[in-house]
Amino acid sequence: MTRSLFLTALVFLGSGWAHAHSVRIEGVDVPGHCFLQGHSLRLNGAGLRTFSLLAVPIKVYVASFYSALPLKTEQDVLHASGPMQFDFSFLRSVGREDVRKAWTAQFARSVSYTYPGYPEDRESFVAMFGGVRQGGMERVQLVGTNTLIFDSGSLRGTIPGGNFQKAFLSLWFGSKPVSKKLKSELLGALPNNGSIH
Repeated sequence: MTRSLFLTALVFLGSGWAHAHSVRIEGVDVPGHCFLQGHSLRLNGAGLRTFSLLAVPIKVYVASFYSALPLKTEQDVLHASGPMQFDFSFLRSVGREDVRKAWTAQFARSVSYTYPGYPEDRESFVAMFGGVRQGGMERVQLVGTNTLIFDSGSLRGTIPGGNFQKAFLSLWFGSKPVSKKLKSELLGALPNNGSIH
């Protein structure tokens, strides 16, 4: 092992990366690791997504973010080359139209990276989701230059190209993230309503 690789390994071990813990948020158990096409990914961060209705916060889902290496800043994420996975565990049932409206609104409000063909890719992404029951999950995997979309445990489709991945990542980690608090939590800050176990 070269000196630089050895030092990198020590940093990961010292940060607890080699022993990623699961967390519990709003009754949802978030595993400390997952496997994606032969790669072992660790929980980089997780947090609660809320939506305000008439100034009343409504708890919608718990988001969790897995990566091959620890990603602590926006730049870490945008320059990472390894596979990544996002899980969205819903705390309430949401109908298909409301799911699609929510994704459309989030893209319109938060995506800071666009490219020729982005509108078509965005519409394809949103159209892959149906309604979700309480306790159900949506999942997005970034593998190579492909974005795989899972809805309630089934693969719904794939969007090819690294450009869409950059747009999707900017949704969560760009200059206008879906939620600044959730951005911080996905980058490793322990949520106030979470517990390590």
